[in-house]
Amino acid sequence: MKKFLKNLFSGYLLVIFILLLELAALIAIQFFQEDLVNYILSKTENLTIKGVVTLVYLLLRLSIFIISLLIFFRVINREEDPEFKIPWIVGMLLMPLFTSVLFMIFGRNNVSRKDRKNIKKFKEAYSPMFELNKRTRTKYENELGNALGTFRYINNITGLGVHKNQRITYYKNGKEFFPELIESLKKAKEFIFIEYFIISDGEIWNQVKDVLIEKAKEGVDIRLIYDDMGCSGTIPGNTPKVFKALGIKCYKFHPFRPILSGVYNNRDHRKIVIIDHEMAFTGGMNLGDDYANIEIRFGYWKDTMVKIEGSAINNLIVTFLANLNLCTGEVCDSEKFLNYDYPKFEDVGFVMPFGDGPGSIDDALIGEQNYINMINYAKKRIDISTPYLIPTYQLLDSLRNAALRGVEVNLIVPGIPDKKIPYALAKSNFHFLLEAGVNIYLYTPGFNHMKTVIADNELAFVGTINFDFRSLVHHFECGTILYKCNCMDQITADFDEMISSSIKVPKDFKLKKSTRRLCNLLKIISPLF
Repeated sequence: MKKFLKNLFSGYLLVIFILLLELAALIAIQFFQEDLVNYILSKTENLTIKGVVTLVYLLLRLSIFIISLLIFFRVINREEDPEFKIPWIVGMLLMPLFTSVLFMIFGRNNVSRKDRKNIKKFKEAYSPMFELNKRTRTKYENELGNALGTFRYINNITGLGVHKNQRITYYKNGKEFFPELIESLKKAKEFIFIEYFIISDGEIWNQVKDVLIEKAKEGVDIRLIYDDMGCSGTIPGNTPKVFKALGIKCYKFHPFRPILSGVYNNRDHRKIVIIDHEMAFTGGMNLGDDYANIEIRFGYWKDTMVKIEGSAINNLIVTFLANLNLCTGEVCDSEKFLNYDYPKFEDVGFVMPFGDGPGSIDDALIGEQNYINMINYAKKRIDISTPYLIPTYQLLDSLRNAALRGVEVNLIVPGIPDKKIPYALAKSNFHFLLEAGVNIYLYTPGFNHMKTVIADNELAFVGTINFDFRSLVHHFECGTILYKCNCMDQITADFDEMISSSIKVPKDFKLKKSTRRLCNLLKIISPLF
């Protein structure tokens, strides 16, 4: 009850309430503008006032028509998937004023002009390193075999490097991960970088926070980024101010305010911890007790992380510094962080961590294409776990195509959902996949939050990117591609264990007719949000 009341009166819910009021006002203006004008005219006998009101109303209608027409042609002329155009076109036909306002706020699917300017400065400052990564990639091309295209794509888009002789540790749940994280933080001597979508007050965060405070006293350079919307109601709003007094540099990513703004779609969904040049952690787990199954919310919480040791840490340092730059507006001096002689390990395989962001950052939907590349790589079997299944049509179709060409496609979704509407939307896609031969499993122990993929026990991905529009189109994300690393058998065994604990969805599965109709309507607008 205490937590419920805290969330009820949190800034997050207050902003949601104000946003709903703003949307309601727009809808009211859209549908009742003529009634409002008629009411004003009926209340006055002054011909001058009536003339002015009528003229203003006609000018308003003309302006709305011109703006709607301009936006309509802008939409149809944009070079993007028709999937993103159709909702706007339908909206323009039904509610031109309301849709025009929404388009001016959300229609670009990208970050603000200020952010784009800062990103450009960052890329220019780091361009020598990106060019070096592209040149050094060629020495591994023969060893990467059929996985070359997957690595080359990420390298060409982001400029980040492919790394060999790395040590990778795979964590299949919070019980394995969090003790290792806390002990690793205690070993920091130079710097700690932390970037998270959600940080929740509780046992895990208290332990991490205590270590950070102690390390700050020892002079360790600590920089923490957390998403303001993701953490609203879960930690105090004055956390950056409190940490600053303790010697910890702490930043809210994209602070949200109670006005309609596209920034609500561009959230920082990354999970990154970097400790000195010794190790880095990334994957699907936020800093919260539910991820460690200390607090049970939706049954057993299943999630994965990896620890990286070696030069691939540099990829995550660059990814972290990019968003730090957005928070501070300054390009960080990277010399002491990136110029480091990393040890080489005897472990086999290749590793490539990378950061993803709204399409405007790299002019590509990196997460979507990376998943498609991995699905196309599979010849025998591909295992996929995702908490949400509201993907782009291209991604959905690539799963069907893999099954139709004879690949065993195993897709695991939660048995206990955290959100009912997205869960219904996910189930509305089942029939399309089942009829092609995709095996769909409901993870009955609880909620599988893991965003992990493995193809043919050779090529794997562990990260933050869900199979939904928010992750694929709008959010800042990250992940790690692994090829023929020592942990491949562990990841496949983890999937086998999950499948054995899951219920297979029958091929004749169908939603209720009313639910199907509702989902079909929601799918029209799902690409926008």
